[in-house]
Amino acid sequence: MATDTATLTTRDGCALTYQDTGGEGIPLVMLHGWSQSQAMYDRLLPQLPADQRVITYDMRNHGISGRTDNGARVSALAGDLDQLLAHLGIDRAHLLGHSMGVSVIWSYLELFGAERVRSLVLVDQPTACTILPWLETSEAAEFGAILDYKGAADFAQAMLSQDSDAARLDFLTSMLTEDIPPQDLDWLYQQNLLLPMPWGARLLLDHVMQDWRDVLPRITVPTLVIGGEVSHVAPASQAWTADRIPNAELHILDRGQGGAHFAFYESPRDFAGILQDFINRT
Repeated sequence: MATDTATLTTRDGCALTYQDTGGEGIPLVMLHGWSQSQAMYDRLLPQLPADQRVITYDMRNHGISGRTDNGARVSALAGDLDQLLAHLGIDRAHLLGHSMGVSVIWSYLELFGAERVRSLVLVDQPTACTILPWLETSEAAEFGAILDYKGAADFAQAMLSQDSDAARLDFLTSMLTEDIPPQDLDWLYQQNLLLPMPWGARLLLDHVMQDWRDVLPRITVPTLVIGGEVSHVAPASQAWTADRIPNAELHILDRGQGGAHFAFYESPRDFAGILQDFINRT
């Protein structure tokens, strides 16, 4: 699958690097997670049909996109997505988000609506990552909160400490299957280190302090929620999300399908089959 690399300069002057495979039909736009990059999808792309137009991009301050002090907020990243769709003249797209990329999609829907959205694929993201002050612990566990309020602040602080690199490696390792090849872990870690601090910590804290539950019942487009059997994001939380999106489908990847947080990287063929089956039906 051939790709063309180009750059979009946002309204506030940040250069976003994107890749577009070209082709006809409704494109698939894929958003990466916090501290990762569009290169995360390089293993997935060859598994998709050659005639499927796919667009990936590095969010601001991620990967090889531009560095800026502005926009360390999920809402700013949603604005960048809107500008990219407009820049490419896309009036209808399948949107796939992974981890924080899902939150960017939810923010996009809240800010801009679903007029440009044909379908959604939401990969391994809780609707709230933190047990916020208005939530009961038992309630928060149902939809996947993995941090308490202090833990969220401590997590962001760890990204700013002298041990930041080690903390980032520990965080990444916790999201992968135990038998991932060392060279793959190292590559993913190097992608993580491209995200500059303290900007990345500011974005992280904004991300984990969001509560997106009210968005779910208002989603009106076909939606597939994908979780993993061995992910740090509880599979039950992905079922909780799917239950609250009208007519959403749910698929939980098992261990043999790379069912941790980065299933599309660890088991791209299995992931591609599930993804393409959904797209073909929508």
